[in-house]
Amino acid sequence: MRVLSEHIGPRPAGLPAERQAAEYIASILQQYGYEVSMQTFPTPDQYIGTVTLPDGTSWQMGASRFGAITGNNPVRGVVIDAGRGISPDEFPDDVRGKVVLMEYVASARNTQVANAAARGAAAVILYSTVGSRGNYGSAFSPSLSTSYGIPILGAALIQGQRLKDMIRQGGVEVSIETYAYTNLESVNVIGRRPARSGEGNAPIVVVSSHLDSVVGAPGANDDASGVGLALELARVLKSYNMDKELRFIFFGAEERGLIGSRYYVSQLSDDDARRIVAVFQADMVATSYPNVTHLYAMTVDGAPNIVTEAATAAGARLGNSSILPGQFGSSDHVPFHNRGIPAALFIWMRVDSWDPLVYDIEKVYHTPQDTIAENISQERMQTALEIIGAAVFDLARKTVPALDRAPHYRPRAGEASVAAAIR
Repeated sequence: MRVLSEHIGPRPAGLPAERQAAEYIASILQQYGYEVSMQTFPTPDQYIGTVTLPDGTSWQMGASRFGAITGNNPVRGVVIDAGRGISPDEFPDDVRGKVVLMEYVASARNTQVANAAARGAAAVILYSTVGSRGNYGSAFSPSLSTSYGIPILGAALIQGQRLKDMIRQGGVEVSIETYAYTNLESVNVIGRRPARSGEGNAPIVVVSSHLDSVVGAPGANDDASGVGLALELARVLKSYNMDKELRFIFFGAEERGLIGSRYYVSQLSDDDARRIVAVFQADMVATSYPNVTHLYAMTVDGAPNIVTEAATAAGARLGNSSILPGQFGSSDHVPFHNRGIPAALFIWMRVDSWDPLVYDIEKVYHTPQDTIAENISQERMQTALEIIGAAVFDLARKTVPALDRAPHYRPRAGEASVAAAIR
């Protein structure tokens, strides 16, 4: 988790940082003795900017494709605060050659940028105040209808707030670069351990997560936590006598619309798809946000399946009531479900007891504050590891008749479902 979120940092799909994360994950799987393959696929263009402060600190932000693309020719300027930048009296008298900071107003975004450009601004930074799921505002690429000859960046709320603080404390000059990344490829990393029986058509149990993050976010919980969980289970389970094949899959470009998992599932033969009996998707499994209450095993339609049954049974055996079933359709379990493969998303949330589609998610989701220091609970990570690990082991282990008959042992979750899937 530390390598991905701190040493590598933000990992937008198709950019070198995402590839670096993929190569790191592949190297760990190879050390553990897994058969490793990397699957590439196209992913959409990215428009990204960096804002460098006087102390050398660089912040990654989104950029508009309708703004100037500077490449390695930075634009420098003193930052001034223009409020929302809609009315003339919000702008200082002297704007020419300055970097104009404004609170993003979606309905007036073209007016905001046009007002700043008309006054001679060297660049514009719009900062968002709220995210798509009630989280703090995330970095974004401003969508505009007109081309402008200056860099236009979309900052996260925390970045805008810190710039405003610097202005109040005496001012700040920044250096801005914007880049257009086109013809991009993202990557899935697949680690495979065949069944110990040597059977080439053995059932498959999958543990998955995604390795990318959104622009500007270190992605410690979303989803370096899922990557860390999957790699730890790969380490623990590598030497066990399993009668099912284990696959650990790390998807690229999840944040661009589940592109990596959709591609992976689309490339499965019908025989391989039939062999997959369970998919455990770990996404955001370690948040420290105090408002969340349970680790949920979410299916797309809310119906139980072998994965949710295995997780619930594992929680019962462990005496851990943190695990609950639920309904959620926004992660890499979705393409598997759509192919008829049993899959569930594991995520910490608070779900409204009256409406299962109303939920509370961490405020720092998709922001620069998604760091180990601000958003990771070791206790919740441990809970996720124990419950998911026990459930995966239960489904993948070799059958031990004496154990399964023992009076203290709860029958293996979904055993009939596995048998049916194999048939």
